[in-house]
Amino acid sequence: MSSARKRSTTPCVPCCVCVGIAFTPPPLGTPRPGIARMLQYHMPTTEISRDRGAMVQCRNCRSAGLSLLYDFGRLPLGGYLLPTAALARQAPTFANALAICGACGLVQQASDSAREALVELVYSNYQPTYSMSAAVRAYQESLLDTAVRLSGVQSGDAVIEIGSNDGYVLGLLKHRSLAPVGFDPSIDPALARSGYRIFREYFGAASARRYAGAHGTVKLVISRHTLEHAFEPVDFVEGIAAVLAPEGVAVLEVPYLQLQMMNNQFQSMGVQHVCFFTLGSLSDMFGRVGLRVRDAWFCQMDGGSVVVCAGTRPPAGADGGRAAQIESVEQILRLHEPAGFGQFFAEVARQRTEIRGLTAQFAGTGRRIVAYGAGGKGQALLNLLGLDTQLIPYVIDDTPGYMGKYVPGVGTEVVARDDPRAGEAGMVLITAPTHIREIVERDRETRGRDRLYVATVPRFHIVDV
Repeated sequence: MSSARKRSTTPCVPCCVCVGIAFTPPPLGTPRPGIARMLQYHMPTTEISRDRGAMVQCRNCRSAGLSLLYDFGRLPLGGYLLPTAALARQAPTFANALAICGACGLVQQASDSAREALVELVYSNYQPTYSMSAAVRAYQESLLDTAVRLSGVQSGDAVIEIGSNDGYVLGLLKHRSLAPVGFDPSIDPALARSGYRIFREYFGAASARRYAGAHGTVKLVISRHTLEHAFEPVDFVEGIAAVLAPEGVAVLEVPYLQLQMMNNQFQSMGVQHVCFFTLGSLSDMFGRVGLRVRDAWFCQMDGGSVVVCAGTRPPAGADGGRAAQIESVEQILRLHEPAGFGQFFAEVARQRTEIRGLTAQFAGTGRRIVAYGAGGKGQALLNLLGLDTQLIPYVIDDTPGYMGKYVPGVGTEVVARDDPRAGEAGMVLITAPTHIREIVERDRETRGRDRLYVATVPRFHIVDV
């Protein structure tokens, strides 16, 4: 890896990229690595469940006291596709096991073996999907209104967005007469010609200090679904502390672990997500760099998330009390220790066997099954459940450029919604579980109501919308 890559510890990748909903990506100018580069990642990795000594130190407090919660086994990365079925079936695999720190309660990947492969194969050319649907756009408008109100920014003030992706939120900021600043290694460089100040680099303490030294601090930092991808999350929040004005606030949205479990989002627990947050573990992490959680609230984005407002000043009034109450409930649920997760992961193990068995039974009747959603989460679900091409020969996706490519691991071909081969299916397994309604309505426009739709969230069920 180059020296720049070695310093790059925080991939800015909004999670909504995982779902595989249609968008038209701008040219990023960053070539995807060659196949030979990909094949170098066929490397042996110690199985976590057999060698506890292979676990990393805690990414938050550097404790060595991690306890294994669940071992998903060796799985390929999600978030990229390959040109042939043969290459897809040969895709490199990595240990995918979750552990919890006994000292600070942070749930995280137990291994760090996929870091370089994620940068080279996935994050080097991540395609933007920030503005993929009307519902997401409306939510972003609402969240931004709240962030502006909480921070008190005025016309002309600079606002930093970490993980700017396609620049949609930067546009919303500009429309509000603010001065948008974007950090993202995959951001479209053409945005700079449209009056935006952009930095095509990963965000962390060093890049934040460079910015603050040259341009000063800001009253508002915003980021959605980026922190969970950071290889070094403390470096990420240290950067926020370095660039935030004394009276400023940071508004961050991340998947919330308890809601993710409640909504059965186990396909979101692949190696692309490095950390899995409770409010308690977030508060601990922020406290290490001098930030305090001032308020927190939940939303249903991405299968269940929490929005956190943090700053250097202590929380005031009822807002601080709400965050404290959430952390108290987490303690009651024992989300700071292994005992709080045993039932969920036992259910995950059962479902992985049961869903594959039910799918095999349906396929055994002679009727075809297809999947819908070839994004990172869909890829993860197919591999987690072992649904290879003997059971599901095709996966539908609406994203331009995906058709005719293959899912790493299972080797499933991606086809368009109007492909005749997809139309022959009697059942559709929705593998983009955060967009079930949208997918069913879209597919019925093409196929009518003559086939069955099933999904895995909140449990395996027949979809009726």
